[in-house]
Amino acid sequence: MRITIVGAGAWGSAVALSSFYAGHSVTLVAKSPQDADEININHENLTFFPGIKIPEDIHATHEYSSLESCELLFFICPSSAINDVCECVKMHTVSPSVPIFSFCKGLPGSTWELPSMYVRRHFPNNPFAILSGPSYAREVALNLPTKLVLASENNRCKNIPISFKSMTIEYSDDVIGVELGGCLKNIYAIGAGMFDGLQFGDNARCSYITACLHEMMHVGKQLGAKEATFKGPSGLGDLLATCSGTWSRNRTFGENIANNKNPQEIINHSVAAIEGYRSAETFYNTFQEKGISAPIVEAIYHILYEQKLSPIYMQNTLLSAAFLK
Repeated sequence: MRITIVGAGAWGSAVALSSFYAGHSVTLVAKSPQDADEININHENLTFFPGIKIPEDIHATHEYSSLESCELLFFICPSSAINDVCECVKMHTVSPSVPIFSFCKGLPGSTWELPSMYVRRHFPNNPFAILSGPSYAREVALNLPTKLVLASENNRCKNIPISFKSMTIEYSDDVIGVELGGCLKNIYAIGAGMFDGLQFGDNARCSYITACLHEMMHVGKQLGAKEATFKGPSGLGDLLATCSGTWSRNRTFGENIANNKNPQEIINHSVAAIEGYRSAETFYNTFQEKGISAPIVEAIYHILYEQKLSPIYMQNTLLSAAFLK
């Protein structure tokens, strides 16, 4: 298949490699001409993905002309950019028969509207799916085993002949549940990083992750998702990976905060998006409006947005939220 990937960060590059090695033709749409030139000239994404070679047959561009001939379209951009990406894509000819897959894991705006809701609004007639799960980009690029969930309404996208190198696909019809798992786990990973920075130990972190899973299931059910979805790769799997991986930006962000670094300064100096930071505020406001109990999200919000950064406050608030029964 001819695949166009909008987004040439680490994850976009990894999916491009996995798709290419599975036999697909791949075009990467980069944010700027400079980013595209870097990939085409050096055959490496030095800004986001140093050390991973990109074959010459994977072409990067800043233009959207490849959309006119693509058979499958991937959105792999920061969630905050999804509306702008949709606007750019709409300016070009995309057949309504072309399936669109979103790989975004975060909330685009100040409301709890999920990325899928933005895509559907712009492309109401295209087949649409969410692809999510534990997916450390470097491991995917190195063809290490990975299992993801592809969610579409009524499993509409189940028969699309897509394949990836070393990535196995599980199918679901719970679009909201799969997408919520990818958003919420980033918030919980920030708390896991705080646990690590405060040196609570492995036992406490494991109990914390268990509490996060229960809260995720509770919240998901209140927002229209299926509880069982959160027991799969896009829920528990991604939660474990993001809360435990040394590569996790959100976990590292939380650890740095527990080590007396300022949240805003960390964000200002970060090349890649820390999705959990913005999502924490939006979900907190949503849960307050809807009367949904989510003590862990509330604790992380208070720490981040009310600047309650003392180790004692973090310790008491996080332990109370995670161990409360």
